[in-house]
Amino acid sequence: MTATGYTSVITPHFWLANRITPRTMDLVFRVASAGIISPVSRLRFIYGGIGARQVDATLRRARGLRGWSLSWVRTARQYLSAARAAHSRGDHTEAARCEASAALCFHYAQVFELDDLDRRNHLYRRAAALFRRAAPRLDPPAMRVDIPWRDVSLPGYLRLPTSDGGPYPLLVLLNGASTVKEETGHWSDPFLRRGFATLAVDTPGSGEVRERVSGHPDQVDIGEALIRFAEEHARLDPRRVALLGASLGGAVAVRLAQATPDILAVVALTPPFHPPPYFRHLNAVVRQEIALVTGARDEELDAIVEKMSLIDIAPRLRAPLLVVGAGRDLVVPPQEAWNLYRAAGGPKHLHFMRQANHVGFSHLPQWSAAAADFLSSVAGA
Repeated sequence: MTATGYTSVITPHFWLANRITPRTMDLVFRVASAGIISPVSRLRFIYGGIGARQVDATLRRARGLRGWSLSWVRTARQYLSAARAAHSRGDHTEAARCEASAALCFHYAQVFELDDLDRRNHLYRRAAALFRRAAPRLDPPAMRVDIPWRDVSLPGYLRLPTSDGGPYPLLVLLNGASTVKEETGHWSDPFLRRGFATLAVDTPGSGEVRERVSGHPDQVDIGEALIRFAEEHARLDPRRVALLGASLGGAVAVRLAQATPDILAVVALTPPFHPPPYFRHLNAVVRQEIALVTGARDEELDAIVEKMSLIDIAPRLRAPLLVVGAGRDLVVPPQEAWNLYRAAGGPKHLHFMRQANHVGFSHLPQWSAAAADFLSSVAGA
């Protein structure tokens, strides 16, 4: 498929939803609070480990975009208070769970801090530090690891199945523009139950790496770094390393697998396939997120996005691929999942959820079960 033969379907609903500006969002939140957010959209926070009541209270308190940050910080402090109480009565498992939830609250607090990078970085550093403290006491434990790559290390959390044994196949979870390893690690359970170890890792431009190295489409040697990591870990099978990427991370996963023949399989979750035709139509918040990931200035951004296209990459992919698409995606046009599926050169499957939103947060149990089935069949074969 060539760029000239590519068509992007932008529906009126997609176009209108992306006309909402940060100023409009701020006004709506001031008038009605962030409690106006739909029940479906709240599932991201609930699947991140935040209780439904806490999510509801947090959103109803948030007035304006500035109030969003303050309200999530308040909820984080409530979780930390609950963690101290759990520690005092000797319930260290519950304390760790509360600390991990507090960490995610600090992460969600920085979502709209796009103009105050100092505050954004401060909030995420707080999230990372809290989760690092709680990780060894979670069930199952999340072991802090570092993956050497070029002149930096990519930090991650490794979880192993509870059953004794190994070496285990490894599923690597790659971030999207707004997700971090502390959040994607919460998606591990279906894969752990199928005997996969999971590694939630911060990719360039995200999480703890964001301030040190920006993301770029040419960083395909990350795939080899992941294989080397598995080779050096006694309980991991380097012949069975699979990738699952969300949103922008889905495109990264395809790119890494195409360049790294030893990758077993790929799951691309609501990925962009050829973003240039619709990128200029996206919400300003999404565009700023991509700018932060890539470190690109305004005048450089379109050129970077052009290089993100998978038009020339997907036909050369040979690893088995599962594309997960969402019919109500307002960040990546739903047609992109179909375009990637059609263009992919190797064994391929499409799991399209017509009622799901971006990254499938609304249907996380469904798509993660389908992905676990797919990866189990490939790893077993």
